[in-house]
Amino acid sequence: MNKKKLFIYPQARQHDHDSVDKYVNTVPMSRMGIDKHFVLSTAKEADYFYMGQFNNDRGDLARLRPEHFSHMPGNETRHICDIEGEGGFEASNRSPIPEWLHNSVVTTMGPLKTYSNIECLFTRPTFSHLLMDIITGEDEIFEFPSEVSFGFRGFLNHRIRAMMVHSLHNSDFKKELHINRVWSGTSEAGSKNQLDYINTMENNLISLCPRGSGIDSVRLVETCYYRRVPVLISDNDYYLVGEDTKNLDFVFRIVGNDLTPERLRVKLDEIYRTPMRELQDRADAARKYFDTTIRDYFSDPTRYFLEWLAGKQQTLLVGDKND
Repeated sequence: MNKKKLFIYPQARQHDHDSVDKYVNTVPMSRMGIDKHFVLSTAKEADYFYMGQFNNDRGDLARLRPEHFSHMPGNETRHICDIEGEGGFEASNRSPIPEWLHNSVVTTMGPLKTYSNIECLFTRPTFSHLLMDIITGEDEIFEFPSEVSFGFRGFLNHRIRAMMVHSLHNSDFKKELHINRVWSGTSEAGSKNQLDYINTMENNLISLCPRGSGIDSVRLVETCYYRRVPVLISDNDYYLVGEDTKNLDFVFRIVGNDLTPERLRVKLDEIYRTPMRELQDRADAARKYFDTTIRDYFSDPTRYFLEWLAGKQQTLLVGDKND
């Protein structure tokens, strides 16, 4: 891939991820990604303009305005930014993506499907220490369980999780359910918390992946590695990594603002009764998704993003010609 010319705004913030050893070069347009795939240039010569990372947890989206980016008028589609923060934004009590960014290129995690109007919206993974350990560790193969059961181990940091627990308690499903006292996403490799989490994942064919304080659940991506069947449970639907270009029908989705414990139990019952052959096919598709899409992303996030962007812009160009 030929290097593109990039203008970086003087006020552009570098990624928070690059300041943490475990997360260096895990997000498109990291320091390493820019060095590898771009040549820095003046605004006049630039193919793209980089606005930096906006941290929504620190209020960047509410504070920033288009006038802070002087080269934006007329070049909106060539402006790139990353938005960091709990996924889902307004569904997680954060500021929504402002309309003045909707014509630009936005990378983020767990964007709501209500943002389908943003033509260049790139979904990247959210992370955990376990996911990083999987990516950097030796590959493993997992046997397929012989019977159907639901599994979940986690912290009750959202009402959807509490609703799920209520639905499971009032059912006859075979299940393994553990409620943690604290959030354990940063548990270190080999720790009891991480080993217990992995054990619950391996023990159960169907992995329940409810949203938490952020809308996107890293548990869903981890589920795919362990060759288990993911069930996304959320009050709002959102985009998964690669969903706009690949078939992710192996994921069961239970979503909607109208979810109730009874409706959730009925949906879980339908999934529980799924034929074993279909569950095996879904589990195999989940692992294939991890081994291709997720590993390809982490091998070089900026390359993966730029290839996606080239394909997206080519599609938009063809659409404009057909119009």
